[in-house]
Amino acid sequence: MPGARPVAAARSVAPAPEGARPCVVPDSLLTRRDTLWLHAMILDPGGRALTPQADLLAQRVASRLRLLLGGNGDSLPRGEPAVSWQTDATGNLAVMAHRDGRVTWRELLPMPTRDTVATHLLARALDSVVAHRETVTWTIEAVRDSVPIRLGLSSSAEPLTPRLLGPGFPVLLLRAPVEERPTLISHGPIRYPVDQKYALVNAHLLMELVVDTLGRPEIQSIRDAAPLDTPRATPQELQDHQAFVAAARATLTGSRYTPGRIGGCAVRVRVEIPLNFTIVGPGRSPP
Repeated sequence: MPGARPVAAARSVAPAPEGARPCVVPDSLLTRRDTLWLHAMILDPGGRALTPQADLLAQRVASRLRLLLGGNGDSLPRGEPAVSWQTDATGNLAVMAHRDGRVTWRELLPMPTRDTVATHLLARALDSVVAHRETVTWTIEAVRDSVPIRLGLSSSAEPLTPRLLGPGFPVLLLRAPVEERPTLISHGPIRYPVDQKYALVNAHLLMELVVDTLGRPEIQSIRDAAPLDTPRATPQELQDHQAFVAAARATLTGSRYTPGRIGGCAVRVRVEIPLNFTIVGPGRSPP
């Protein structure tokens, strides 16, 4: 399945049905070693002049985190299996750096959440950096008296949004389980929208949905993956697009998949599915 990706962090256990025992991944299936990275992000355009300082703060916090986790110098500590896949390893802090050297922060936790170990460790490391007065040094270009900085853990070293997110600094090696992505078994008929049969419109859509632990689509999750602000040249083009999206949603409602699995445990997975509606002849709709 192209574009498949877990809904939650790859190290989160899928919730077990009520009354059922949770799926337990044996150590023998924790075969990968993933590195956890710390990034800094400044969203306020008025604070972008402090981006190098924010990156330096992230580097210092990552160093303190490695020490808290038992690392020695630049060596990376190794996470236990229970830490590496059963807890949420995407800790985030909303940090406010002030011109006078003060630093305040609050936790940014996923909702709902049952485990905040990663975020608490991140907060301890930041407190240690602040106590040693190794925070953000203001530059003459910075026009704000305070700047919000988000510190967040990620499994990727490269920033997904390079203009906003700084480089990653390594924190921890995690034992991670093998992942299996969903694969499509079947889907409903792809029907050309009735009102568009003779409009000679070809449509290429990218749809998104969540596959549940039984391999069924979560109906409320089926949506057009194109950004909401994608420009449409004319009102008719917008109407045509919406008609094709409705037809695609009807097609995917009846689709079935092999479930996504992490270490043998079935999990909910978000997938992206390309669909093409093409005219195959005058007055004819595709099969």
